[in-house]
Amino acid sequence: MKLTDIFGAINPFNQKAQAPNGMIQVTSPFADFGGLLAGRTLYPEFNQRKLLNDYDNNSEVNAIIKRISKTVSTVPFYVYKVKDKKSLTRYAALTKNSTTTQDLAKAELMRVKAVSEIADSPLNSLLEKPNEYQSLSEFIESVIGYKLICGNSFVWANRLENGKVQELVVLPPQYMAIISDGTINGVEGYSFTLVGWDFLDAKDVIHLKYFNPYFDTNGSQLYGLSPLQAAYRTVQRSNDAKDTSVGMLQNQGPKGILYADESNNFGQEEAGKLKEDFYNQYGTKSQGQIVQNAGKILIAGAKLGWVNMGLSPIDLQLLESEKVTLRELCNVYGVNSALFNDPDNKTYNNMKEAKKEMLTQVVLPELVALRDAFNRFFAAEIGQGYYIDFDITVFPELQEDMKELSGILSQSWWITPNEKRAAMRYDTSADPAMDEIFIPAGYLPIDELTMLQDPRDAQQQGDYNIPPVKNEGFFLSKSEKLDEVYSKYKSVTNMGYAELEAWSKTECSKKASLDRAPIERNLRLLSKSKEEWTSKDIEDANRTISFVSRMKGAEQGEPASEGCPSKRDISLKNWAYDPSK
Repeated sequence: MKLTDIFGAINPFNQKAQAPNGMIQVTSPFADFGGLLAGRTLYPEFNQRKLLNDYDNNSEVNAIIKRISKTVSTVPFYVYKVKDKKSLTRYAALTKNSTTTQDLAKAELMRVKAVSEIADSPLNSLLEKPNEYQSLSEFIESVIGYKLICGNSFVWANRLENGKVQELVVLPPQYMAIISDGTINGVEGYSFTLVGWDFLDAKDVIHLKYFNPYFDTNGSQLYGLSPLQAAYRTVQRSNDAKDTSVGMLQNQGPKGILYADESNNFGQEEAGKLKEDFYNQYGTKSQGQIVQNAGKILIAGAKLGWVNMGLSPIDLQLLESEKVTLRELCNVYGVNSALFNDPDNKTYNNMKEAKKEMLTQVVLPELVALRDAFNRFFAAEIGQGYYIDFDITVFPELQEDMKELSGILSQSWWITPNEKRAAMRYDTSADPAMDEIFIPAGYLPIDELTMLQDPRDAQQQGDYNIPPVKNEGFFLSKSEKLDEVYSKYKSVTNMGYAELEAWSKTECSKKASLDRAPIERNLRLLSKSKEEWTSKDIEDANRTISFVSRMKGAEQGEPASEGCPSKRDISLKNWAYDPSK
């Protein structure tokens, strides 16, 4: 056997492809070569307990990680139905690449076209309460907290006998070890070492991790790199500075030496007497919480000198060092030190911008990673056509940008009213008119207008901006248009004013929609004679003609409630047409 054959046989990139029936077989004569053998447990080379101790014992590390994980944990997750895959791809890309809160507001517009929320998915219940002991907020805080500390987070899916996930449990990464499948990046399972050596199948574990550039045959690349590992020296400097400060407070030796000049006859007896007199007369005494000896002058019978012993925290620049350390740790985690009481970087504007920056630069990437992990893991559970996503609009810092989004939506006539409501995270309306596109020309449904009969005719007339008309070939005069619309309105509707008014006072009239505008518009039209109609009335009549003509062809459906007609029939009656006649 050639040496090249031996090394080829144990090539971790080829093992999986060469294995028959999908089973990993290793026939290498070097049983322990490189460590990447199927079924071998790979342990991280860094000390995860040290990282946990840094979180437990360092106030800056604790504050930064707690703030990030707490913020991420406030965001709810829901299951959505995919409406358009192309829009979903664009929406996912927008959320991954958003750098400002304005970008997030714009992503909301694409989300509305991509997905619609559903309420009957069993997975929604699991997302609301992942396990018996934690709410979703507590669950996410644990997942993100471990990831920020150790660079890895492991979630175990406890399944029922039918394979459905019953609960999600966060496992402490310091007790997790990865079992290689014999390839460079492949994972066969995980070993939970807290109590015994429990084997967890890879298909039952969600592993979230940060990028790790360490790549070797010992499987270092399978573990995420902790930010605290990268900040090892910074954290150590911070710990040493704190230990020094505590030591100076706990072990205060003499501040210095008071001595008598050589020209004085000042021996040990005189020194002892001076010390005793000093503490008796000038030591700290209080009466009624008022210091009695503060500011008094010491009188000595000899010329005295003073020698300092040790350095103060100011001289050691401990306070300045801690500020530098705080900023370095904030840089590692991508947050602004203004959020953590940095005295040189704390103004209202700084705080406001720092909060927004943390949402886009830190919180959003963590949410995206968790969302993508959920969708990969639950793909078989929820099936195709569904998508798990988060609602980041819960943050108050985004409200100003949601106002900007509202302004954008108000000018976006090509978006339906219900899509606008969904973009603002409001419930959609059951009114069919809310699913139509309204153009700025009087805000009529788009199907009620026709285009010019022929662009060449407009060119011959020298005007490309001639308004669209209902009839082809000629323009209607105002009276002719009124006659046509009024006649058509009367033929389409079959309810009188008194009949519609009586219907509007019933509870059934509210079962299809709480919007009373259609009833009010048609009551106004029915109360007027043809001569009293205005241009606005003609527009409203056209809306009724269009709606009734379309809705009459829709399926009737089941009764909205006991004693009431179907929602289709209720909508028609709200628009002055009684289908029962």
